[in-house]
Amino acid sequence: MDLFLSLDGRIGRGRFWLGVLGLIFLQLVLGTVLSLFGLMTFNPQTGMPESADYWIGLLIMMALLIWPSICIYGKRYHDRDKSAWWILIAFVPIIGWLWQIIELGLLKGTDGPNRFGEDPVPN
Repeated sequence: MDLFLSLDGRIGRGRFWLGVLGLIFLQLVLGTVLSLFGLMTFNPQTGMPESADYWIGLLIMMALLIWPSICIYGKRYHDRDKSAWWILIAFVPIIGWLWQIIELGLLKGTDGPNRFGEDPVPN
């Protein structure tokens, strides 16, 4: 649970991808629950949201998932010996999301301890 609730420490690529899968699962569960309450519903013919309630549901989902997402991404940036503030690069159009996929999901973390803690994947 510490993976989703704390910014302390570092995580390797494997735990990062498991955390991302966990976030996707949580998003699916929340979307289903919110749909059962009449939020997050779509018009089947147009594929567009049925009402303003969709946006309320989306805000609820974002509010519940923002902190766990920051924790997972921040810990992975810590493993790369970078500040969690690098998460904001995702807001750069076109290259931001690509940067994060490469930086967090593909590149190896720093070897040995760094300023954020011990190596999560010791040799």
